Amino acid sequence: MQLARNLFFAIVLSTMLAFLLSSLPPNVEEQQLGLTPVFKSTKPMILREENLVDVLSAFETRLALGHVKWENRNLFIDYKASMEKPIYVEDIYDDLFSVIKFAYLNVNNVEGLYVRVLYKEKGRDEVLIAVSAEKTNHLLKALTETEDKKSFLQEFTTLTHGVLWKTNFQK
Repeated sequence: MQLARNLFFAIVLSTMLAFLLSSLPPNVEEQQLGLTPVFKSTKPMILREENLVDVLSAFETRLALGHVKWENRNLFIDYKASMEKPIYVEDIYDDLFSVIKFAYLNVNNVEGLYVRVLYKEKGRDEVLIAVSAEKTNHLLKALTETEDKKSFLQEFTTLTHGVLWKTNFQK
């Protein structure tokens, strides 16, 4: 009887302790750094100059990251494409769509996103393709519903093709 009573109190006490610990607010410093506990759902990160590299390192693309700039709630990203690591056109569209989705659904404070894919031609970086996207409710809804990435980019963003793209990929 003594054992059953001690077991009952241990279960009740551990349940209450677990409930109290789960109701504690998250550490603000950890949240701002983009750190997330293992067993909690992820909340959108807050992008700052200090955690820019960490946030973008969590996101993988087939393109090599060239240059990143964070200014006035706008994120500027340059990716590099090269002959050493060829990439397919559909992969470029996939990466552009994915970076827009990541920036607007996983990062809380990005209002404008400007991405360029550069290719080194005759010693200079030439723009293959560039995309700019402003955060709107219409764009956010489309990000969660769309399956055709190329059509999404054409319809909801400003998509600009460089001379190299036009001569090599568009026929």
